[in-house]
Amino acid sequence: MKKLAALLAVGLSVGLGGCLAPVNSDTVELAWERCQGAGDAALRINECSVVIGFDETTPERRAAALLMRGTVRSNEGDYVRALADLGRALRIDRNNAQIYLQRGTLYQERGIYDNATRDFDLAISLQPDLQAAWERRAQVRAQRADAYVRDLSRLNDFLLSTPGDAELLNSRCWLRTVNNDNLDLALADCNASLAATPNDANVHDSRGLTYFKRGEYAASLADYEAAVQLEPERGHFLYGRGLARLALGMTAEGNADMARAEELEPGVAQDYTGYNILLPEPAPFKPN
Repeated sequence: MKKLAALLAVGLSVGLGGCLAPVNSDTVELAWERCQGAGDAALRINECSVVIGFDETTPERRAAALLMRGTVRSNEGDYVRALADLGRALRIDRNNAQIYLQRGTLYQERGIYDNATRDFDLAISLQPDLQAAWERRAQVRAQRADAYVRDLSRLNDFLLSTPGDAELLNSRCWLRTVNNDNLDLALADCNASLAATPNDANVHDSRGLTYFKRGEYAASLADYEAAVQLEPERGHFLYGRGLARLALGMTAEGNADMARAEELEPGVAQDYTGYNILLPEPAPFKPN
């Protein structure tokens, strides 16, 4: 396999009958047919790689070949490389609903339901008649609900045997908050966790999100300020502070926080899309 990869890297491809042939437009066309075919997975991956690596391949076809190679790799359980392929495809063609559908399916199969939901939503926004995305999103919502019930039950059992455990209380606060389930109980858990371990940045972060979802934006900002003061380089905390600032009309400060957060932790903005957050409507302008 390594020998074949090396040969491909210097401009050779597998021709008919297993013979090596120089890469040119004709051999790449054949590779493209095999990439899309239904043959052996390893062969399809190699042929897709030929298409992707050919200098004259158009961006549209390169994105399609990356999608195809990512799909085959995902089906083979090679999720890390599959995810990398799909990410590369999206950098070429960000408005391709099929790529979001496939990446969402990969996330769904791995139980990463927040990311899966986000990708299915994006696929639907780009192609509203994409029935597979609607069906997948419905499946994920049911799977996520089941997972939440299991996780909450597990935390409840742990807390029965170790009541007052600050870390478990914070985990239950966060779980309830992210799932928008009984924010009063979530707040009680965060308060109890902070009472046991004052000045825990992670709990201030959890409670900041809880207050945000309750519409108590000043209290949310205070908690995020505390978290940032304790750990100034945590992008997650800065992004939360940015949200609270935006909700309070502090637009420039909020945008600056969120930009800095993305610099410190690339992808943090995407993480927050999985927390079921809705920004408040801006206050109506009232002339003097």
